Amino acid sequence: MRSVVRSARWLKNPYAVLDEARERHGPTFWMDLALAGRALVTGDPAMIREMIGHPDLDAGRGIAALKEIMGDRSLITLDGAEHAARRRIVAPLFGREIERLDGMTVEATLDALREIPPGQPFSLYDLARRISLRAIVRLIFGATASGAAARLVDDFLLSFESPWVLFLKPLHVDLGPFSPWGRALRNRRRLREHLRERIAEHRRGEGAGDAGLARIVREGNGLPDDEIATEVLALLLFGHDTGAATLAWAFAHLHQHPEVLERAREEEAYLEACLKESMRLCPVVPHVTRVARRDVRIGDWDVPAGSRVFPSAYLAQHDPEVFPDPERFQPERFLAGRGYEGSYFPFGFSPRTCIGRPFVLRQMLLMTSALLRNADLALAPGWECRPERRLVLVLPRQGTRMVAA
Repeated sequence: MRSVVRSARWLKNPYAVLDEARERHGPTFWMDLALAGRALVTGDPAMIREMIGHPDLDAGRGIAALKEIMGDRSLITLDGAEHAARRRIVAPLFGREIERLDGMTVEATLDALREIPPGQPFSLYDLARRISLRAIVRLIFGATASGAAARLVDDFLLSFESPWVLFLKPLHVDLGPFSPWGRALRNRRRLREHLRERIAEHRRGEGAGDAGLARIVREGNGLPDDEIATEVLALLLFGHDTGAATLAWAFAHLHQHPEVLERAREEEAYLEACLKESMRLCPVVPHVTRVARRDVRIGDWDVPAGSRVFPSAYLAQHDPEVFPDPERFQPERFLAGRGYEGSYFPFGFSPRTCIGRPFVLRQMLLMTSALLRNADLALAPGWECRPERRLVLVLPRQGTRMVAA
């Protein structure tokens, strides 16, 4: 019963569960979760550095909940040589060519600002998600992309919001289009059909030449269409949603510190440090998951084969020995260029660092700069900043409610 209660709290607010466990046990501890079984959780930098590239710890096997809804055989679910080979195919999408989206991103941000009614509360997360979705759709489908892909992604992503539906297998029942799981399956089917149609176009040499999808088809070394569709589905979803959630936290932090906000408006380097510090305080993915391939010893801890290990960015990034006064929002920590290896990894760690990291960081910087310099925003009256989970991500309550003057 205790693990059930803990799991319920974990799904609602993992930050609180991690804080309490660290206070009781220190930076490393075993935790029993009804949803995942027994897991070794750690924020110890030395142990985390030991896990980087560890040959006996699989990452793809730990993504069971996402496999249920997204499908298998994507970059995030593969391990070993297959993961490395797939990464070589996908990584070029996020090279220097992402800079060609800069103007479109700024324009989309200013357009979104003009649509906000003065004085009416809105969700910063929803605003950022609409802007970043437009950018990732443009990256994948090219300059001639229609709004159909964005609508299909949005429909799929908004099929349900409760983490209970995602993590509890008894709720994975198709009871028709009005049931959460049934709605998700139908929206996924429509999106995959759209993707397969675009893939077929590129196979025939008819699609947009600047589309990232064209590159995957061309350089995919014979990847089946279904695997390409699964890969692009993951890129579309994670290429915009994590960044939007991160911006919701950043705006909550910035607007609680007026002196920081004013400096961030004027100095790009300081603004970037603010985003990094916000990700330190509130990583939207509080831990990554590894599964022991065989019995393994990590630090002073024995991990049986098949057990899960949770290297926790939240715990590591609140370590007072690495980050003095860890609850304080202090962007200056990131102005000196220190890397904090093993103690700071909001995008995961090598060799599985989020492949879209350059794209997400650039998009966040562009959107934040445009919003701060072209709008007078404030936190909505009465809004309280506290975490809540939306599917796999941890967001500020209501996506940070704000108002525009």
